[in-house]
Amino acid sequence: MKKNIPLFFLLLGLLSACEVLDQRPESNFSPANFYKNADDAKAAVSSIYDPLNNANLYGQVMWIIQDQATDDAEWGNGRSTANQPKNDLDKYTFTPATVTFQSLWSTVYTAINRANTVLARVPAIDMDNDLKNRYLAEAKFMRGFYYFTLVRLFGGVPLITTETTSLSNLNVARASVDEVYAQIIQDFTDAENVLPTTYSTADRGRATKGAAKAFLAKVYLTRQEWPKASAKAKEVIDLGVYDLWANFADAFAIANKNGKEAVFEVQALSGGFGEGSWMQGYMRPTFDRVNGVAGFGDDPPTENLYHTYRADDKRRDVTLRLYSATGTPAAPASVLFPCYVNKYLDPTATGNGDGGNNYPIIRYPDVLLMYAEALNEQTANNADAYAVVNRIRNRAGLPNLTPNLSQAQFRDSLLLERRLELAFEGHRWYDLARTKRLVAALKAQNPGITVGEHHYLFPIPQTERDVNPLLTQNPGY
Repeated sequence: MKKNIPLFFLLLGLLSACEVLDQRPESNFSPANFYKNADDAKAAVSSIYDPLNNANLYGQVMWIIQDQATDDAEWGNGRSTANQPKNDLDKYTFTPATVTFQSLWSTVYTAINRANTVLARVPAIDMDNDLKNRYLAEAKFMRGFYYFTLVRLFGGVPLITTETTSLSNLNVARASVDEVYAQIIQDFTDAENVLPTTYSTADRGRATKGAAKAFLAKVYLTRQEWPKASAKAKEVIDLGVYDLWANFADAFAIANKNGKEAVFEVQALSGGFGEGSWMQGYMRPTFDRVNGVAGFGDDPPTENLYHTYRADDKRRDVTLRLYSATGTPAAPASVLFPCYVNKYLDPTATGNGDGGNNYPIIRYPDVLLMYAEALNEQTANNADAYAVVNRIRNRAGLPNLTPNLSQAQFRDSLLLERRLELAFEGHRWYDLARTKRLVAALKAQNPGITVGEHHYLFPIPQTERDVNPLLTQNPGY
């Protein structure tokens, strides 16, 4: 952990949930007088979720890494290159000093410390035991989630599972990838055994049993433990609480937040840019004003991605919007391929205060496609694998997959289906990395990019290594 983040600030961050701020002056906060009742426990657990909306995570940084560093998005192409970190992610010219990695790293470890603090202090609170156990399971789920984020991006990282209570012994060496995954699996497994299947309206968006099982499926898929991956994905399916919306666009409507496709979502707040989604404040182009608000044109889709969709694929025009020089609004000639993300723009948004579309981290089609992938890796021509993929294709207006594909052909078709169904939902980089296709995909999309095998992991932030001499760097940086 960083030496320059004292416990005082970590505690202030922990106690930043709105429930706490509405109850007592911030000057009174301390571990000794805070963890007294169920309301305190709820506020502390809520604070673990809070960083998801931070600009250093899903408020901006995560989807820049997950999209910009792939063949789905391209910074530049007639747009400003003034934002150096975004340009560096896109062109693979980033270094350990790139601020994006430091921002993500420090924010995630702050969140992990909040989870550790809950797990250390909530057990002593005199409150309903079932509710207490649920809160502890939520903390474990979120700790597993944050470590899963770190290990996929950076490899082995410092594994800290106890509350930081002093400024001593803060330098921790990197654990192995296997050690980090063992903790992740334990946390998600503990969580799935306790978390409820659903919540009442007031608590919708919190971690559920289905979310824990879905993340376990993704962990096993990433580690190529195919039988475990298919079994966990099937458990999610068999819960019977998730389903596909009839229309692809329905999954991204504000009215359907936390609906039947939502396995785990970042809970966006209303307000902000007011364009149907806080993401759209960044992703919409500057020349297209909606309700009087223009965006910044971030995360622009590639021509490669646009033309990967068939013209009759209903997902294309929901996911992407291609502007023209003669349209309304007209795209400026300086933008060589004026295509932008359209997926999160809800047309029912009516004003600057009407926003807050959630960001899906795991949507039910992801679970179905994980299930199909894991089945195919075990046995070619699996009927169940074809059935779930065809459900998704048919909703998009596409015919069934060609039957009797070889295992390799089905694998390629499945990866393509994931790209088209889940574009700009944060999966592409992970899919390319875990299947070892990242280098080839990037070079095919932009031959000018210098990308190599070491780019399957990002660099450990240099600022962290400056304060923690035990941190080693990933090879190639």
